[in-house]
Amino acid sequence: MTTPEHLEVRPFRGLRYDPKRHPAYSVVAPPYDVIQLADRMRLVARSNRNVVRLILPDVGRAENARRLLDEWREDGTLREEDVPCLYRTEETFTGPDGVTRVRTGMIALVGLPRGEGTILPHERTMPNIVEDRLRLLRTTHAQPSPILVTYDDPYGDIDAALRLGSEPLPIVDLTDDHGTHLRMWRVTDEALQERIHDILAERRLLIADGHHRYATALAYRGAFPQDPSANSMMMFLTNGASPGLVIFPIHRIVSGVAATTQERLPDLLREAGFTVEEAGDGVAQLETAMAKIPHDHGVFGLVRQGLPPMLVSALADAPADSPLDRIDAVMLQERVLGPLLDLPADVVAKTHRIRYTAYSDDAAAKVEESGDVGFILRAPTVREVEAVALAGEVMPQKSTYFYPKTLDGLVIRTLDGPQT
Repeated sequence: MTTPEHLEVRPFRGLRYDPKRHPAYSVVAPPYDVIQLADRMRLVARSNRNVVRLILPDVGRAENARRLLDEWREDGTLREEDVPCLYRTEETFTGPDGVTRVRTGMIALVGLPRGEGTILPHERTMPNIVEDRLRLLRTTHAQPSPILVTYDDPYGDIDAALRLGSEPLPIVDLTDDHGTHLRMWRVTDEALQERIHDILAERRLLIADGHHRYATALAYRGAFPQDPSANSMMMFLTNGASPGLVIFPIHRIVSGVAATTQERLPDLLREAGFTVEEAGDGVAQLETAMAKIPHDHGVFGLVRQGLPPMLVSALADAPADSPLDRIDAVMLQERVLGPLLDLPADVVAKTHRIRYTAYSDDAAAKVEESGDVGFILRAPTVREVEAVALAGEVMPQKSTYFYPKTLDGLVIRTLDGPQT
């Protein structure tokens, strides 16, 4: 019988920007996959030391990122901690639904598993993106971007330990471009660090955001099995049982749909086994109608230019065979995008015909402006995502939007030198 694998969650000696010279707001950035060219230009204009130059290097060359990282360490822009730290975080944010919440957690070094069951992915990855991220990691030997993972702690034991062990003053206090107020404290007490490790040793982590970066870390370990630094990666851990952890849907706007097909879509959907009915005169009424449908009944909204929104539902005639059957984005992909709009999963992974947004009113506005077709979705629950991951299944890309996105540059993990 094999011995069950345990989680290794440890402090580390991170690199941090010198706050006296580089205020945190000026040097942090969202993850690479949500940064457009205009965003990058704005971030670099804010500070030529912004971390975006490490995660999306100048002219796309990993060698430039490595050169900058070395320069910034040498000139004191980035300073290494004198002791291993955990980093407690607190984010106060208002989501796309207008509700204000608080998400707490920590940034730590987490050991990569050798088998399955301790760290659970739930979304597909694209090999070309992993290859690009791997090239950057191999060249820079640094991780400036923590992935977001969740653990189960219904009684809040870890949050309590983190608060008890935090230094009095935050080392980061900023409000980002989306209005999220983030504070971060160092936790250096060794006894409390060990207590947190012991609490988490028997738990599992669910990857919420960062599947490509996680796949990159695994690929790096596979390429450099003798490098001890390859056995772990920096993660942002948060309590999956907390009301501050929330998932929002990601809506789709599909281009290239012929006008005749758009006109026939309600009939095509009925022929495919859906019920289709008008749902008011705007997406707010549509989402209200969708929210009333039980989660064992698949549902989505159809939005077309100049027409009232349509509520599209598939009544559950039999128990779900798989946790995936309860995910609206999966149903949309398998029963609509693929067979009706000629967008099977392998095409979706690389097409430019689909745009994504977390805001339903933005989706509706884009449809009115472009004449494309919009699909409004519900978000899966955290438990539904966990069920998919535990079953070893994966969802389509852009099935979940854990909000807010974690910020890069709060702390950087270097694979050079002492790790803990």
